Amino acid sequence: MTISSFLFAEVKLESGDLSVLKQAGEYAYVEIDWSKAQVVEFDRSNNVDKSHGTVDQYNKAQGADWVRDWPELKRFIVNCTAWEKYPARACFNKKNKKGTLITVPPVVWNEYAKTQDDDLKSHCIWVDPAKAKYKFVLTVTQVDMGSGTASVFGMSMNTGGAIICGKLKLIDIKTGKQLAVISVDHCKGIGNYSQRTRLMDVVVGEILGNVAELIK
Repeated sequence: MTISSFLFAEVKLESGDLSVLKQAGEYAYVEIDWSKAQVVEFDRSNNVDKSHGTVDQYNKAQGADWVRDWPELKRFIVNCTAWEKYPARACFNKKNKKGTLITVPPVVWNEYAKTQDDDLKSHCIWVDPAKAKYKFVLTVTQVDMGSGTASVFGMSMNTGGAIICGKLKLIDIKTGKQLAVISVDHCKGIGNYSQRTRLMDVVVGEILGNVAELIK
């Protein structure tokens, strides 16, 4: 089950070129667009078993605390894309440490730039995103939020992990030119009781971690 689930996970260069990311001394940041995402539950064959509507509709159905916590959860995920090291699997910055590095995006910089929480900053590359040359824009089309219960009682480390489908675009910030498009097809992260950890892992460890492998 562990092997088959990882075979479903695909991050492929659809068009363009990622070689610019070999440049040392340059920075990129990540934005995630959840506005088009449909929350679903996939079966073992990655067919949609249940649909829950948009992320907003899903959160409202879960309760007021889910609605309240969602903005901070989104900031947490993009903050973690700027990690320099990752405890479970290598993140983009660890794999591409001699090339372009991912820093925090504007939404995180504006919220956290004055924070006194050293632990929040200690894991990340904390460079003003105004200095970034590129940005990754991940548009999520489908997301399976995963299952905390399955993660606790599962037989493999990715049981109950979150799954994301969508497109990842690399854009030159100054010119607005689209440099590459990457398909994201049923990428699955590790299982965890915490929803934010499940979503963070699939973005940081699975999607962006594997983008670094595509740089030629």
